[in-house]
Amino acid sequence: MLAYSRSLRSELIKLRRQPMLWVHLLVPLAGMGIFLGYYAYTPFLPASKVSGYLQVLAVAFPTLIGMVCAIAADQEAAAGRYQQLLTLPSRLVPLASKLTWLLLLGFGSTLLASVGFGAGFLYLLNQPLYSLGFYVKAAGVLFGSCIFLYGLHLYVSLRFGKGASIGLGILGSLTSALLLTGLGNRNWIYIPYAWAARFVTLWMEYGSKGDGAIPAESLARPGVLFCISGTVAIMVLLGGWFRRWEGKKSLE
Repeated sequence: MLAYSRSLRSELIKLRRQPMLWVHLLVPLAGMGIFLGYYAYTPFLPASKVSGYLQVLAVAFPTLIGMVCAIAADQEAAAGRYQQLLTLPSRLVPLASKLTWLLLLGFGSTLLASVGFGAGFLYLLNQPLYSLGFYVKAAGVLFGSCIFLYGLHLYVSLRFGKGASIGLGILGSLTSALLLTGLGNRNWIYIPYAWAARFVTLWMEYGSKGDGAIPAESLARPGVLFCISGTVAIMVLLGGWFRRWEGKKSLE
């Protein structure tokens, strides 16, 4: 535990030397500003505006996760070809601390994007459709659905490089948008890139009402099981692979 806390502090020092904090701060601020400005002049129903924003947020997640994981891995490569990750007695400690900071920053950014938009929608646009508590829960649904992607993209960034992670993230965003249509009605539960968009849509439509009447054909229950089991599996596989990794990318 002592080694883990020290590694967390070391990662915090590294964060001050890279654009990670700014990415997690400026991207959600820019996104909510653009949407609030757009929604101030559009005649759509308030529920459609909120749903559209949260779905766009979910679709953008794979690309953003691919970018931040690539930045984190690239920083380790530039600082000594991953030696700071590979030379400690327990390799899993630096990996866990890096992943912890990525998840903390991701959750903070998600919370800012969701609650910040909700506050603007409520107080600036005077649309009291949902309380701020709704947007806090929406942030939890979005972030919880994307933890799997952090494990996947951290592996891709370390193993194949930043280009592969960013490219896969862009492809994941396109897939997420495509599976929001009827094409994903029966198979979205098997594709992690579709989880966030589908879960937040189902939660808005059924779960936020508090009656729990989610139809079986929505595949919400098996979707949750696939999400939880997949997230646990990717973290175990990431740890097992990292213990044997020698710091080389596939192209080397």
